[in-house]
Amino acid sequence: MDFKGLWTVIKKKAIRLFKKVRKAIKRYIRKLVKHTKAGDYSILIYTLFAVLALVLFIVMFANIFSLGSKKKNDFKITTTEVATPPDATEDPQIAAQMQMKQQAQDIYNRNKDYLFLVDESHPLAEGYSFEHHTLNCGLDIDKRIYNDFSEMLNACNMAGYEYNIINAYIDEATQTTLYNDAVAHYVDQGLLEEEAQAQVGKSVDRPGCSEHETGLAIDLTDVEVLGEEDFKSTRGTDQWLMNNCHKYGFINRYPANKVSVTGVSDEQWQYRYVGREAAEFMVANNLSLEEFLQLVQ
Repeated sequence: MDFKGLWTVIKKKAIRLFKKVRKAIKRYIRKLVKHTKAGDYSILIYTLFAVLALVLFIVMFANIFSLGSKKKNDFKITTTEVATPPDATEDPQIAAQMQMKQQAQDIYNRNKDYLFLVDESHPLAEGYSFEHHTLNCGLDIDKRIYNDFSEMLNACNMAGYEYNIINAYIDEATQTTLYNDAVAHYVDQGLLEEEAQAQVGKSVDRPGCSEHETGLAIDLTDVEVLGEEDFKSTRGTDQWLMNNCHKYGFINRYPANKVSVTGVSDEQWQYRYVGREAAEFMVANNLSLEEFLQLVQ
């Protein structure tokens, strides 16, 4: 018998079976109605129990099938979770570092005009300029920082300390003269040109590589200090400046505890304006300007 013939036979038998089942159901319903009208509810009760049992059987079977599928899915999920590395933000230390980095980036974006390095590796941008303000001592600074600088000096005086402004803005021509004279001094002592330049580089910046050319750097110390050899960071004025300069937007540019980062050990009297927001952040997190910029870059 071919497939078509087999299908025809199956179809006919299915139709006959369907008709028999339909007739049986009709007879059962007529019987159920007849007994119910006569006040005999036994068949109705049996029917309800049978339907309930059938429903329970179907639900139980569905739950068993669902449980099997769920176990398989659970296994897959568990396997995935084990293979996936944990979210870094769940580590409090990493989360704190990320938050600190984002905060530094936001501060940088709002104060980038003041937040840049000037040294041998980061020469001042060609054509850099600013609006000058001349102090009573005859030295110039960037006009934008004058109000904060003046407020800091007044607060220093109010605290009972006297200060001495040793240096502020130095133009490129003057810096060139300072550098060349220092090199010539060591050459006269018998050093080769390159040796003299290396020696001078420890204390005098090359032209274009000095923060004093920005108008944002100021050498500020106690009134009794006349030069580097007289400087003592333990003096009251210097202590006050180091502890309070950040309130006015300044940082102690080369503190003794950051020599390994800045590479400068003998300029503890130099202060650099970075803006109040940035200065507060750097002091709160014990960061030098180099470390702050590493954080955001």
